Amino acid sequence: MRYRQAPYSPDSEVAAMLDALRDEMKQGTARGAGRHELTLVLNGDVFDLDAPRVIDQKSVFHDLPRSAEHAVPAMKAILADHPVFIEALGRVVADGHTVVFISGNHDVQLTLPEVRDLVRSRVVEAALAALDGAPRPGSSSPAREAERARAALGARVVFRAWFHKTPDGIIVEHGNQYDAYCSYRYPMVPFGRKPGEIQPTMGSLVCRLLVSRMGYFNPHVDSSFMLSAFGYLAHWARYYLFSRRSLAGAWALGALRTVVELVRRREPERRARLRECLAAAAQETGAPLRAVARHARLFAPPAEDRLGLVARELWLDRAALGLLAVVVALVWLLLAPTWLAPAALVAPAGLVVYERLVPKLPLEATWQRVSRAARQVARAHRARAVVFGHTHTPEGSWEGGLFFGNTGSWSAAFEDIACTKPVFAARPLVWLRSEPGAGSSARLSGGLVTWKNGRFEARTASVPPPAEQLREPHGAPPPLRSPATAALRT
Repeated sequence: MRYRQAPYSPDSEVAAMLDALRDEMKQGTARGAGRHELTLVLNGDVFDLDAPRVIDQKSVFHDLPRSAEHAVPAMKAILADHPVFIEALGRVVADGHTVVFISGNHDVQLTLPEVRDLVRSRVVEAALAALDGAPRPGSSSPAREAERARAALGARVVFRAWFHKTPDGIIVEHGNQYDAYCSYRYPMVPFGRKPGEIQPTMGSLVCRLLVSRMGYFNPHVDSSFMLSAFGYLAHWARYYLFSRRSLAGAWALGALRTVVELVRRREPERRARLRECLAAAAQETGAPLRAVARHARLFAPPAEDRLGLVARELWLDRAALGLLAVVVALVWLLLAPTWLAPAALVAPAGLVVYERLVPKLPLEATWQRVSRAARQVARAHRARAVVFGHTHTPEGSWEGGLFFGNTGSWSAAFEDIACTKPVFAARPLVWLRSEPGAGSSARLSGGLVTWKNGRFEARTASVPPPAEQLREPHGAPPPLRSPATAALRT
């Protein structure tokens, strides 16, 4: 698990990028075009609370309930381990900008009030440190002034359980709600039968019970563990054949436990809770309730409602049919006349036919569903831009005056175990700029941008692209004349 070690963390790159964004805001303001404000949206999966815990410098597996009791200590450890990242966020807030945390499928615990309070307090402390933590001169009550400063800074640290909507019509959402393996029935209140305990999804269970226990897989790189039968056989021969560990045992136990937990914890839909979820989303985001309801109709049903799909994804169906085929073939060979022995091949042939008739849904199909959902979300909210994450694939395009983007990922994704070949050489983010104007009359531009070697490089053109909005020679996006929204996923 070398990818989890400090040298491979993106903290320093994130901090450098955020400092560059802050400089852009200051330069724009200095040019006399009005104050430039930034809304930095961290688009989910910023904190990986499904990963094994680190205790005494060792990676320790866990299947702890996803409640405040366990989430708060885990978040404290994460924040303490990434001071560079938190300090960079503090500087953004200290400059008067806003930071928005959106819950993803790996950090859904950000919906818990206790976890939100912890993260907000750490960012505010970093912001105060950036301001030297001193009360304003002439204050008659330093303690009261410090309290007001904390409150003002805390108001700039915002949380969204499901999606974020800006006044100028930009919707930013992690996107896991359109993936059956990672979706929640009620993203605003993602709890099961036990109050305060978050309902498990197949994706979370697989991370904690399966992938993290199978070694030599990087959960940030889908291709490292989404292998074919021959791919898993080659993986076993390379890493497990001469070891004392069992790849098949880890898979079988983890896959069975995943299915058992989904069945045991399954919670059918309840209309009252759905109404509670929709009302909470409308209140948190300011979006009209009717638009929120249309938005919610796009959700993929949770995998707990589609256990056949789960068994197919975990290879349990093929394992069961393969075992059955072997048993049937052996019984046939023992009981049937010698001249009918070749008929024993019918059983394994049936497995081949099943594989052909019931193909496994490729991961790309799930990602395409997420991408298609962005267009439907735009219609539900009459949005001018929709930005997702979740798929790890950076994208950006203008379609009929609307922008659709995906922030990709800044996680430690490498093609090799030694972490020498990064999947993406440049770090992606979506940077949208809003020209002066109220609400829907504001003019949007910008798009997908990458951060590499200390500079921004545009990957999609602004729309419309008049000459005065072309990139400046140093490679940064065009000057900002009013609020900007930058979204990224780590």
